[in-house]
Amino acid sequence: MTTNRVLVVVLLMFVPAVSAFGQDGLALMKVETGARETGMAGAAVSLSGEPNAVFYNPAAAAGTKRFALSFGHNSYWENIRIETGYFVGNLGDRTAVHGGIRYGAVDNLESRLIPSTEPDALFSAYDVSFKGGLSFEATQKLAFGLALGWYIEKIDIYRGSAFNIDFGTLYRASPQLSLGASVTNLGSTLSLATSGKPGSEDISLPTTYRFGGSYRYQKYLGAADVVIVDDEFHLHLGAEADLHEAFAVRAGYMFGYDTKNLTAGVSFTHRNVTVDYAFVPYSNDLGTSHLFNLTFTL
Repeated sequence: MTTNRVLVVVLLMFVPAVSAFGQDGLALMKVETGARETGMAGAAVSLSGEPNAVFYNPAAAAGTKRFALSFGHNSYWENIRIETGYFVGNLGDRTAVHGGIRYGAVDNLESRLIPSTEPDALFSAYDVSFKGGLSFEATQKLAFGLALGWYIEKIDIYRGSAFNIDFGTLYRASPQLSLGASVTNLGSTLSLATSGKPGSEDISLPTTYRFGGSYRYQKYLGAADVVIVDDEFHLHLGAEADLHEAFAVRAGYMFGYDTKNLTAGVSFTHRNVTVDYAFVPYSNDLGTSHLFNLTFTL
């Protein structure tokens, strides 16, 4: 087998082998983002007022009164990391703008032509997402959102990209009860290719469907989402308690996954700065992921 063919086989096997998040490409883009949302097990399609919530529902920016910017860092195992930046801002009485960048990287992957103790070479892989959109309040209770985006995936010298679009809606049934639904990452397939060498087969985007609700009772918030990804149904349950005006704790549970279920997190707020932390322990000796967010409200 030629060197090129061996490398192609390695590339095609890479994403499902190292991610444990699905059988298609852009696997790192399916990982929950936002430490608040992750601490609540990603039960976030009905949440709003926080920049990272637009990852789950592009309508989440509706009702934004101030500009907010959030930076996130997520570390997985030894060589996988995800960096994020999201913002929301008010454009008028009923319209808000939002956008974000996600960068996922896997470093120091080993390439071998034949079995050996030492690799022939080291290479890296990354996924990048750029998104931007608008949220609009049709009424005081009903809002809609839209986001347009571009995905890029690169593994060693192989690269592919694809356009994608998100839709979402929020309905505030009462001051306590909110309902939400979204479909994210709709778009064309991509393939990994490089000049003069064979490329990969078509790779599906991580299209995800969510619908659910949240209910607030005094200082406590509960949320439940049904999530459909990779043609499988999952139930996400999350809770949050404001123990103090500056301190909150969170917990959640995700049903139907092979390697993850329990989540937890905390947050601290001082004036216009919030620091969030969440962790997700994985089974099958995959370790624990740690996610941090620093959010500024102006």
